[in-house]
Amino acid sequence: MNANGKFKLRWLLLAVCIFRTAILLILGEQFTANLEQDVDRYLHLAGSLAESSVYELHDKPTAFRPILYPLLIAVGLKLGLTAKIWIMILHVSLAAGTVWLTVALGRHIKDYKTGWFAGILVMVDPILLHQSLWVMTETLATFLAVLTMLRVAKFMDEPKAFNALLTGLSFALAGYCRPTFYLYALFTLTLFLLVLQTSLLKRFMTSFLIGCIILLALSPWIYRNYQLFNKPIPATTHGGYTLLLGNNPLYYQQLDDSTALYSAEQFDAGVLRFNVSTEPGYDFWSAEASLKSPVIKRDEAQLDSFCYAVAFHHINENFVDFARGCVTRIKAFWTPLPTALPKRSDTERYAIGIWYTLIYLLLINFTLFHCRQWFHSGLFAGFCMAFSFTLMHAVFWSNMRMRAPIIPILCLVAAVSFLGPQSESNR
Repeated sequence: MNANGKFKLRWLLLAVCIFRTAILLILGEQFTANLEQDVDRYLHLAGSLAESSVYELHDKPTAFRPILYPLLIAVGLKLGLTAKIWIMILHVSLAAGTVWLTVALGRHIKDYKTGWFAGILVMVDPILLHQSLWVMTETLATFLAVLTMLRVAKFMDEPKAFNALLTGLSFALAGYCRPTFYLYALFTLTLFLLVLQTSLLKRFMTSFLIGCIILLALSPWIYRNYQLFNKPIPATTHGGYTLLLGNNPLYYQQLDDSTALYSAEQFDAGVLRFNVSTEPGYDFWSAEASLKSPVIKRDEAQLDSFCYAVAFHHINENFVDFARGCVTRIKAFWTPLPTALPKRSDTERYAIGIWYTLIYLLLINFTLFHCRQWFHSGLFAGFCMAFSFTLMHAVFWSNMRMRAPIIPILCLVAAVSFLGPQSESNR
């Protein structure tokens, strides 16, 4: 990158910081309310880490949520910063880092103008702006998603041991943030067997080596969970809950009746009754279940396993509904139009819908006329991520915000599609 390019990049990153800070200040009341609500309990977990160095929920050690995001929050709390100030600094820094990596990946794919344009699209993306107001993993996960894409691109161009190490570590970090990245890593390493320009043995050894690096980096978390729950847990004890959230009688009922109300509170009421039976086929959401007395007590890992068992029971018993649910969840993942909510105006909804429709049109144009470029080293990992995330959320719970980590690759493809295939000399 020449001096002029570096100068423009600094101004872009400064603009990201100012813009994201302004959004957080303008919507300060909503930001504060979200901190107080702490729906996913990440702030609570961070407070536990900062105060006692114990990762616990409800006064018990936990693996219900991935540890990286609360660990980063705990750093600021340990330094004496208030939660609001530190999370604002963290989210703004991660936003700037995401744009920086997007620009770097855009230059790798095509040229500086492409990276710069994609960076601007990422900066103003509605989902990323919205999620920056919440104490949730989307902001960190998006940063790590671009990091893995860039490391894969570097590795594919120069398949050396050091690049393999950095690629494996980037996947492991992403896994510590969101378990969905495991499927993405597995899919990428599998396709390495087909796309790397080396002998089959070297391709196999490459995938095996990177896989071992990922497992080695995750081993402290796996060992810690084994000590707590007497079973190796590489991800979290939240997977069964998210699978069941989209595969239960209430969810299947609303597929047939659009007027049926499916709320998290109603779903959680049934989960809280899991102690009234040991049979996965029992209707825990029935009126009868609410009258029964507990007959079993499960720890966190056992409850996760039982959630999986209940979900698989309903999938097997209602396979047609499961298939319909998969289509519905894919639509929820990719929809350009946000869900109608009392606090969300139609103007806001349709403006966001138009934004993503334009992005999708550019994506379709790229796929139709530059399809082979999906296997360019800079786009390959993004393709793997988009495919694996779609597959995961076709089965597990899904909504619009779940696609936050793939926003940068969508913006990069949109930029390439909009600016055309010709590179500039200042790449």
